[in-house]
Amino acid sequence: MLADRIFLYWPVWLIGLATLVLLLGMMVLGAAARRRRDRRAEEGEEARTHEGYIVSGALGLLALLLGFTFALAVDRFDARRGLVLEEANAIGTTYLRAQLLDEPHRSRLSRLLAGYAQNRLDLANASDYQRRAALMAQTNEYQTRLWAETVAAIRPIRGQVIAGTFVETMNATIDAGAARVAARRAHVPSRVLVALLIYMAVAAFLFGFAMPPKRRPTTTAVLLTLLTLAYGLILDIDRPTSGSIREPQAAMEDLVEFIRTSPPAAFGTEVAAPTPP
Repeated sequence: MLADRIFLYWPVWLIGLATLVLLLGMMVLGAAARRRRDRRAEEGEEARTHEGYIVSGALGLLALLLGFTFALAVDRFDARRGLVLEEANAIGTTYLRAQLLDEPHRSRLSRLLAGYAQNRLDLANASDYQRRAALMAQTNEYQTRLWAETVAAIRPIRGQVIAGTFVETMNATIDAGAARVAARRAHVPSRVLVALLIYMAVAAFLFGFAMPPKRRPTTTAVLLTLLTLAYGLILDIDRPTSGSIREPQAAMEDLVEFIRTSPPAAFGTEVAAPTPP
């Protein structure tokens, strides 16, 4: 869908500039329609009061729609932020429980989990599409190797308690990664953004039509600029991979630092420093 490509891949500043031009153009059209009507008939005080009510109602409904759309974008942002902590906790728990396994599975899983945690952090910080695609392919490879190594490690001890708990945490680790992928693909529906843009354009026309000529150029232009900034902010929050507002990665950064400073040797077994496969 064309709207999806525009809202997801066009630069936010370009969409904002186009939106501002559209709104200013609609304001000019509204002012022209007002001048044309004024040349045909005289308006009374009652007519001006009625127009004021219409503009006030349009502005109130526009504020409601902006707030509703902003809440949708923020809810998705909060969900992504919570999933960062959830995945970091899952990887950390799996890493600690891996230290209960016998060699060589302990060192192999430790290296894989260290590389996987770094990969997830790099993927969250990547903004280039090609780099994200490469890191996502590496994520899938890590998950495949982690599960294969888990199967190999658990098979000899499948009757022990540690086997079930380790499989559970490894499943949670992989599921948390899938949940973050799904959350990053969840956006405010493009139809909502298009409907909001149309309503903003209609409201700009009403502002240009109803505002007095002496106040129209400055007051209305400032208002339309503020509306454009709010619209651009919604688009920016709704872009988890290319926007400037991203969920903080402090939990994952702390996990990577913990694994780096606490190699398996610290738990009683000497192995090489964790390196990505």
